[in-house]
Formats: sequence, structure tokens, C-alpha cells
Amino acid sequence: MAKPDQQPASSVDHVDRVIEQWGIERPDLDLRPTAIVARLGRAVSFTDQRLESFFAQHGLTRGLWDVLASLRRTGAPFRLSPTELAKELMRTTGTMTSRLAQLQDEGLIRRVPDPADGRGMLVELTAKGRRLVDRLAAEHLANERQILAGMSASDQKAFAALLADLLKHLELPSS
Repeated sequence: MAKPDQQPASSVDHVDRVIEQWGIERPDLDLRPTAIVARLGRAVSFTDQRLESFFAQHGLTRGLWDVLASLRRTGAPFRLSPTELAKELMRTTGTMTSRLAQLQDEGLIRRVPDPADGRGMLVELTAKGRRLVDRLAAEHLANERQILAGMSASDQKAFAALLADLLKHLELPSS
């Protein structure tokens, strides 16, 4: 039973209402893709809000965290090229340059010469950056678990598998 100050959970979400409206206005349209794509978009928006709120409490953005976490999980010496980071994070080099400058100003990363390419530079996580990632990683995962708390463990596993199948298709190079 819902508490007096809470609304009972609805069996209809925003996307159901959108599909219903389109069904009335354009019954000729196959709206099955909308049921998935619109929900993915809305789920991403809600998830991003929660993640950004968490990282803001620690003086970061999700984008900055992604750079730090990417470097941390590569293992010692915690280095990648700016191009590798941009590719891994699906960001432009311009976006990456801005993020790297911010992180360097905070002392969380440094740029070091690439021993394999005398002209190139690598981005390296500093000890301060590593301590920050190691300190926040468990809290970040707890926040992600809270975001997914409305799904059972078996539903989460099944959903992860379905998303993996979708990404395998989407990540194929375009011809």
C-alpha cells in the first residue's frame, strides 16, 4: 500500500502514453521500435542525472570520471594516448583535449612523452588521480546498484545480455 504522500506505482510509463497517442493518430505506424528506443533514451537521461549528481558531489563530471577510470583500469603505469582515450570513450579529440586540461589542472593526470613515439605524448594517471578513483569506485558502483534497484538480479542479467546483443550490432563498422 502506498504511503499517503506517495503516488502508487503506475503500470503505464511515459512511453506507453506516447505510443497510445501515436496509435490513435497514426494506427498505420509500427511503433515497436519506439517502445525500446524511447525507453532507452529516457533511461539514459535519468541515469545520467543520477551519475552527474554523484560526481558533482566529488568535484567531477561523469566525463572526467570516465577518463580517470579508463586510465586506472588499464593497470600500471596507467597510461593511454589521447587518441586511445577519445576512441575508447567515443568522444572527439576536442572534447578530450578539454577534459585532459581540466584533469591536469587538478593534478589528477599528467602528460608524459611516449617512449614508442618521440613526437607523441601519453596521458598518465597521477598518484592523486589513482587515490581519487580508488576512493570513489565502490561508492560509484553502489550508486549504480541503487539506480538499478527496481530490477531483480535475474532481470538485470537478462537486460545486460540484451543490451550486449544490441551493442554488438551497433558497434559494427558502417559500410
